[in-house]
Amino acid sequence: MKKYFAALSTTALICAAPHALAASHTDLTVKGSITPAACDISLASGGIVDIGKKSVNDLHPTDNTLINTTAMQLTMACSESMLFMLNPIDNRPGTAAGLGDYFGVGLTPSDQKLGFFDIKIKESTADTSLVQAIGSTDGGTTWVKQDRIMKGNQSSVAATSDHSARIDVKDLTMDLEINTYIAGRDSLTIDREVPIDGLATIEVWYK
Repeated sequence: MKKYFAALSTTALICAAPHALAASHTDLTVKGSITPAACDISLASGGIVDIGKKSVNDLHPTDNTLINTTAMQLTMACSESMLFMLNPIDNRPGTAAGLGDYFGVGLTPSDQKLGFFDIKIKESTADTSLVQAIGSTDGGTTWVKQDRIMKGNQSSVAATSDHSARIDVKDLTMDLEINTYIAGRDSLTIDREVPIDGLATIEVWYK
């Protein structure tokens, strides 16, 4: 859309001023950097929350039902101390039955949103010191205290005395709590076994 509008505007200007001189070239600049520093990130238990089977009769008729709470540790080891952001990706987009920043767990065969899971940050340690989890909604320009990993937000850590700025980290540990909810029973058509199929990716941004 932007490219089309620029071409349309240029055509209009040429028609309105046929004798004006126009540049015969334009520049495209690509900037960035390749850093030798890198971080390895991992989740305990292979990042798997195995809930097993649940009966539809265990679900609340109308409210979301918490069916599982799992503690899980996230660890990150970097080759050197650096600023970072964690960016979560919901690999089941459009299936979360809760708020927009929750992660989906798939659809029923009738295309109903089955439920969602939430990722809470219980405690964070950076280079052996307790730190505060923080979040950003604008790609890292501003930061606030945030004890959840939220879809559409970026996460990092700050000193406990100042939540507005990230700190350099080499080794990070986050104690997470994964809460899985299923939507109200009356909103779902479950006449056969339906898989709970949530999947999220947490990637490291070096900026």
